[in-house]
Amino acid sequence: MEKEPVSGICAEDIMHYQDLARQYAKKSLLPIFQGEYSDGNLSLLPEKLKTAFEAGIAATPDTSLPGCQYGIWGGATDEQGMMPSLLLLSTIAETCGGVAMCLHAQGVASNLLLQAKKALPQTPVRAGLCLQEEFCPPFLGTIMSPAKDAPAQITTTAVQKNNKYIINGSKSFVYSMNDVDAYVVLARVNDKWGCFLVGAKEKGIERTDVGVRTGLRACLVEHVDFNNVEIPLEARIDDGDARELVIRAFNLHWTGMAAIAVGIAKGAAAAARKYAAERYQGGTQIEEHPAIKMLIAGSESAIAAAEAAVASIQDGNLSSLKNLKKSASTKLTVMELCSRAVTDCLQSFGGYGYMEDFGMEKRLRDVTVLKSASGSSTYLKQLIFDIEKEGAL
Repeated sequence: MEKEPVSGICAEDIMHYQDLARQYAKKSLLPIFQGEYSDGNLSLLPEKLKTAFEAGIAATPDTSLPGCQYGIWGGATDEQGMMPSLLLLSTIAETCGGVAMCLHAQGVASNLLLQAKKALPQTPVRAGLCLQEEFCPPFLGTIMSPAKDAPAQITTTAVQKNNKYIINGSKSFVYSMNDVDAYVVLARVNDKWGCFLVGAKEKGIERTDVGVRTGLRACLVEHVDFNNVEIPLEARIDDGDARELVIRAFNLHWTGMAAIAVGIAKGAAAAARKYAAERYQGGTQIEEHPAIKMLIAGSESAIAAAEAAVASIQDGNLSSLKNLKKSASTKLTVMELCSRAVTDCLQSFGGYGYMEDFGMEKRLRDVTVLKSASGSSTYLKQLIFDIEKEGAL
């Protein structure tokens, strides 16, 4: 039996990661929000993301860059546990959930490449993960076998022809940074999963931005089509079956999104407390009003429960269905708690909460998108039930 990794992080390490994220948010992200921009001045974002690579916060499969091992979902994740990445994501999301999502998406794709531990035809700095098709992720049967109709088999295929693979298909809602160098593509190879590194500029790739979105606007979201895209045999990064990489991708993705939601909610609670301490009504600060106390205290209680839920799954075999069930349950629970917390914090502002001036409506939009992205509550409930039913733990 494979031994599950144990987190080696201590209190001093926790403080280090949180301080690193706070300094990055203060120096790089806060300037984006100077001026009248509901989601920040996104024209400044490329420079700020470059800073994240330089600071070692953004992970990358490029071993020459500092974030390769210890950035968000870097190669040391199995050794150190998930907590370092979760802390970085949550702390950054207190300032901007969209930037945290950028770093998270980059990290999940990078982690799969780092897991390969093999020579690749290219070493990308920025990568995007192409896994989902249509409007929801694959259900349990399809996770176990991409050829199974449960309810629809994976239609993106990779066919070997001489010394190449030819990839055809479409991937939906691909989250990434701008200007990715390559995609990590999960496709069907006969009746098994295959994982491939595909250069973003390969002939036959068509990228379509999904357009105006409710929230997380700092993170690029695209639909990516592959039309007879040819790649070399060595671009396949799995050892014959990439099912464990599929499970690993979802484990990281859902847990990271939950941590981002916690950060957004914590940012909302801090803003609500500050506003309540400064705003007067009826001759007294509104923080003295019972209704405001209940809204903020209830929010902080929900956030504490959500934070505990995220921390409870920081360790474990990321390629196991047991952890997949935990990750799905955590995303389901945390999104409900954080969505309610952000809504209650916004209510403490009264009508001002819906104005762009205070940033609360952005937090509400961001957490609302997280709630449905890469697995709605309906999908997650079905997946949790099916894993338990099959006893595939």
